[in-house]
Amino acid sequence: MTTPLSKRLQHFIPFDEWPESIIEELSPHFRLHQLSARKILFKRGQDDDECHFLLEGSIDLADDNFNVNTISADDDDNFMALDSTHSVHRYTGITQAPCNIVSVKRGYLDLISTWSEFCQHTGEQDADDETDWLERLITSELFARIPPANIQKLLSRFEELPAALGDVIVREGEIGEHCFVIKTGSALITRKQNQQDETLAVLNPGDLFGEDALVSQLPRNATVTMTTSGTLARLAKDDFDPLLKKPVLNYLPESKLNTLIDEADTGVIILDVRHSQESNASPMVRARSVSLSTLRETLKTFERDFIYAIVGGGRAEAAAYILSEAGFDARVVT
Repeated sequence: MTTPLSKRLQHFIPFDEWPESIIEELSPHFRLHQLSARKILFKRGQDDDECHFLLEGSIDLADDNFNVNTISADDDDNFMALDSTHSVHRYTGITQAPCNIVSVKRGYLDLISTWSEFCQHTGEQDADDETDWLERLITSELFARIPPANIQKLLSRFEELPAALGDVIVREGEIGEHCFVIKTGSALITRKQNQQDETLAVLNPGDLFGEDALVSQLPRNATVTMTTSGTLARLAKDDFDPLLKKPVLNYLPESKLNTLIDEADTGVIILDVRHSQESNASPMVRARSVSLSTLRETLKTFERDFIYAIVGGGRAEAAAYILSEAGFDARVVT
């Protein structure tokens, strides 16, 4: 009986750490091809956006001094992509015998490897049951604050969109016009940090994203890239503002801030999410300065029993939305 391709690929890094379901998800993007003997697969110095895995046959890897290393498919050290350390080849690959080769975009492997490693590190699971997305969405802390009539309208305003592995749904720095919900599939949230992509979170069915830019009216603060094919639900800003943003945000006139602090049954924490230059120029007494860009990651350090009064204009609205989404009592100081 022929061994399925997904099983054969699990002999190789990085597939050896992936379940077959993930490999099969990637399978439409595999290029399975055959080369006869004495054919060039790649050349030394060539910039190659694909990784190549040798399934059958043998191939010579020749360096610039014409030293040759022969790799056979059944060799114990044939467990990585051929000459895969860098995207620019250090060797010329020439088939010594007829070969069966699987080639796949390097970017896809990097994307799914990052997604897989992040899930293992954080313990996140891929909630890929198509029937779960709506239940997860409407039972979230955020939707508990929305009137039932608004939820019905929201669901009718969502536009369904197909998405493919590697599709960039929102891009850091762009202006936001929509927010999205994952219906099927998964995605990765990344942000540029010192010229490198920093992985922030994994998105699964039922997760809402892209709303921060709609609330704050600031450019997108992260990039979301699909790590599988899937389906999205998209909501336009014109529907988001009255149906989701307005019922979630609570406003507090600055003139009433001291009264709230004095009379509240619990403690009040003032959060200052202004730019650091603005905060330094006119600091607020007793305020805790927090970067809006890292707010989601620092929520685990916040005390849930307190009221959060947030200053910072549009940035304050975005911060209050993030806290409300996570179940905190947040007020925008106006």
